[in-house]
Amino acid sequence: MGPKPHSRRCYILYIIGMRNCVSILRKSIILSVLPLFTAAAYAQAPALDDLLSYQGETAIEIPAAIPALVETYPDLEQDRKPAKLISNSGGARVIGGVRFERDAQTNTYAWRDLSIEDDKLEEVYFGYRSGGTGHNFLLFTFKDGAKSDGRAVRGFVAEVLPWKKKGEEFEPFTAGISGKYDLVWNVVSWESFLESSIVKSKLAVDVYPLKVSREEKLRLLDEAVKESTRDYAGEKYHTFFNSCSSNALKVFSRATGHHLLVGRLLPSVVIKHLKLRGFLGARERNDASNWKP
Repeated sequence: MGPKPHSRRCYILYIIGMRNCVSILRKSIILSVLPLFTAAAYAQAPALDDLLSYQGETAIEIPAAIPALVETYPDLEQDRKPAKLISNSGGARVIGGVRFERDAQTNTYAWRDLSIEDDKLEEVYFGYRSGGTGHNFLLFTFKDGAKSDGRAVRGFVAEVLPWKKKGEEFEPFTAGISGKYDLVWNVVSWESFLESSIVKSKLAVDVYPLKVSREEKLRLLDEAVKESTRDYAGEKYHTFFNSCSSNALKVFSRATGHHLLVGRLLPSVVIKHLKLRGFLGARERNDASNWKP
């Protein structure tokens, strides 16, 4: 026996009702999702009017955004940065990342390339700057053989410094022997070195011509450029064993073959030792009394 007529009608009505519910549900889902597709399509494609206005023409190119200029190594002192050797061929070198003039208003420096010709090297000096524990450096001067942006440069200083944070006080006998500071070789034009030492820091700068042969002076230049432009990332400054004094002496020893044993590697002691050994000529003092910008 089949189902009763009454029961069959109920079943048919139930099926129709379910189909209507599913249809309504599908329409609801489509209507709720449609605005999302529309927004996405609008975000990814130009408006129809825009498309029509460029029909048959090349679309206008939108220039890429220009990144804002930022300081290199923004957390660290801005008067010292790693240099790099750009080229070295036929006795001519180009050093990048050399420090030049200071803007007194903003207390910032210009950093440019420096071109040097080895055969026009004039003199090599071992230097001492006053203040605190003192500071040793090497100075190389040229006769018409050093230029930056087409302008003559008297010479450059190669120096080692602790790379400390902005405004941080240098602590030579605590932090300076604990590995707190990274080591940085700094290459600076002689004029910039004098200005920052004499005008900005109110210090005196003494230089002594090295009493060595011409060949040794050229080797000193070569060793100083190699050291000041090599990769020393992760190397730590140490007041006694990896400092301005020890590195200047290292360059001197490699170039001349004179391996000096200095009991206390402090800048003033190094100067006295080199004097006693007969390597230094007469002192040339630079201070506020003879500074000429």
